[in-house]
Amino acid sequence: MTIARLVATLFLSVFLAVAARAEGQRVILVLDASGSMWGKIGDRTKMEIAKDVVGKVIGRWKAEDELGLVAYGHRKKGACDDIETLIEPGALDAGRFMSAVKAISPKGKTPMTQSIRQAAGALKFTEKQATVILVSDGIETCEPDPCAVADELEQTGVGLTVHTVGFGLDDKGAVAQLKCLADKTGGISIIAENADELENALNKTVEAAPAPPPQPAAPEFNVTGHVVMAEGVELPKPWDQPAWSFTVSSNGQKGEYIRTEYGSSFKANFEKPGEMIATIGTDYAQVEVPAALAAGGTLALEANLNAGIVQFKGMMDEATPLANDGAAWVIARADGTYVGTTYGTAPKSLMNAGDYTVKLSEGQAEAQQPFTITAGKTVDVVVTLGAGSARVKGTYSEGGETLPGATTLALNKPAGVSGEKTYITSEYGNDKVFKAAAGDYVVVVSLDYASAEAPFSIASGKETSVNVNLNAGFLSFKAPGASSFEIFHAEKALDGSRKRMGAEYGGEMNKAFNAGSYHIVVWGEGSTPLGEKDVTITAGQRTEVTLP
Repeated sequence: MTIARLVATLFLSVFLAVAARAEGQRVILVLDASGSMWGKIGDRTKMEIAKDVVGKVIGRWKAEDELGLVAYGHRKKGACDDIETLIEPGALDAGRFMSAVKAISPKGKTPMTQSIRQAAGALKFTEKQATVILVSDGIETCEPDPCAVADELEQTGVGLTVHTVGFGLDDKGAVAQLKCLADKTGGISIIAENADELENALNKTVEAAPAPPPQPAAPEFNVTGHVVMAEGVELPKPWDQPAWSFTVSSNGQKGEYIRTEYGSSFKANFEKPGEMIATIGTDYAQVEVPAALAAGGTLALEANLNAGIVQFKGMMDEATPLANDGAAWVIARADGTYVGTTYGTAPKSLMNAGDYTVKLSEGQAEAQQPFTITAGKTVDVVVTLGAGSARVKGTYSEGGETLPGATTLALNKPAGVSGEKTYITSEYGNDKVFKAAAGDYVVVVSLDYASAEAPFSIASGKETSVNVNLNAGFLSFKAPGASSFEIFHAEKALDGSRKRMGAEYGGEMNKAFNAGSYHIVVWGEGSTPLGEKDVTITAGQRTEVTLP
């Protein structure tokens, strides 16, 4: 059975199993339509699998059970408020329900926590029993603390149960969030990471007994935590929601994953005592803290990231700020160990104290600079590229028609001692901008059999206009019954041979050539010569030839 079929079977089983437990109640399906739902499991997208499964569930839905539909991330990109109750909970109209499901197209973010809030409100969970089924493939990207919201809903509702189904997940934080949402509300959480685990999860789901009523919340927490940026300095926004990832400590090394909490401060109840390692991190700052929870005891963790803030600013030259938000800042430790990459004209990052280097890249221009992070402080790092740009345009002839989109523009450094140019990069089309460090360059413009080059210089902070005359025209050559053409320069060498340029196949050719004279040899099937012809190409003009 393929991964995609296993996922589909899992969804179907959990949905029907949950429906059985919610018999006679009101249920809402919350469907993830974030952009990551275009990801594939096997040869099918996650969205396709989810839609098929919902269709199968609808065919088996019990008449006494009400069903509603909420989707998020389906209308616009990057919006945390993109949540819509597509169908209010009520008696099932299968056709209407499936029309709404099939119309969903993934686009945006993952505001799953707020979606559950909205679904719970639609179910009037403060007045009667209610069930929410969340199908998601990613981590919450809008609400900082899904667990806190689960606590809030559990405490204020008559009997809200949230069941979660995750698939295609490789983020432990996402797994922890889905599990927490289910655990806090007495629901079940199913996670599938590969075929074997998926099959095991399916078996457990089919065999799962009805969830027992939720136990009263423990009056006290047995684990608390607080982390600071530096001694006496709290974590500022937007870094004030660090992740606390807990693993079992095995001989001082990280072992089995336990759970993840979020926030500068947190309170939680851990099920099992024992030695553990807490890894606390936000942005590029991280610290590991060993800890031990005694049986029946409590644990208070105090952590210090020993971190500071770096504020980058990019400049094209001493007076011109960087304008491209796609500029890349590659950060490494002083020993060359890669740390991460951030983007923008003036990004800001939180990092552990220490010595680093940053390399700013914009187009083909690069500049590198060392810097030092001091705990609790902000350092300003200005990197100047000393770069400019060149706008390259091409025409067939002087003042003639512009070149088409099939044109290749290749940027090179001028030839050195070896006589060979050094290739840098290429753009395709016409009227393209190259951004590079100040210096001398050569652009080679080519289209079919025609090419031309032009030297130019880039000055720091300036845009240079480069207009290239390809000095070319088009040759339309037709030879009915031909299987191929061979193209030669018209001029003969001393031994009578001609320099071959290339070959085309079929009975017609429509290609660009530099102005000049050429010799065309036409071949029929079985390499039978059909004839040959001398042609002359004029720049900016079209030449049409038929043989015979």
